[in-house]
Amino acid sequence: MSQVCPRCGPGRLFDDDLGLCPDHVRPLEPYPAEAMPEPSPHPEPSPHPEPSPQPVVDRSVCWNCGTPVAHPGNTECLNPDCRRSLTPPALVVRFPAGQVELGRDARVELGRLGPHAALFRSYPNVSRHHAVIGTEPNGRAWIEPVPTPNGTFLDGVEIPASERRLLRPDARIRFALHAEGTVVDLSRQDPRPWPSSSA
Repeated sequence: MSQVCPRCGPGRLFDDDLGLCPDHVRPLEPYPAEAMPEPSPHPEPSPHPEPSPQPVVDRSVCWNCGTPVAHPGNTECLNPDCRRSLTPPALVVRFPAGQVELGRDARVELGRLGPHAALFRSYPNVSRHHAVIGTEPNGRAWIEPVPTPNGTFLDGVEIPASERRLLRPDARIRFALHAEGTVVDLSRQDPRPWPSSSA
């Protein structure tokens, strides 16, 4: 780690293979070795733990469709079929009919009713209120089933109703028999193209 963002300042260092600051989308600059802080032999524990850092995402391409970013100052994808913000959400779950996106400290109920009902329209055994997914302020993602006779599964294992489980990148969630989605790993350097609709 020997690069610094001009806006973050010297308190935050970045790996040599990263070209842009993930928060400010600015080119990183070399940080002089003589100015590197010496590690303390006995670091003191912080009274306030740091929030989990956001994943390091390749900001040279759109996280959603993979379109190259023409200029580091761009904030929106230039692909007319995408036009998403270049700042990725905290959580993306991809289903065959579309995807669910959440920012930090957000939650949404999934099922055949609600804002994402179109994703489950072709699955009659998915309940109207099937499960809740959400993110914490530190970006950690979770799923919590609503009591339903057809079950909510995480990586093939049924989750007991009203029990919250953490979601990890590439985890597979399934509602009832066939409504299956994948948690997207936004730290990947090779974003996979995907339809831009988020029902």
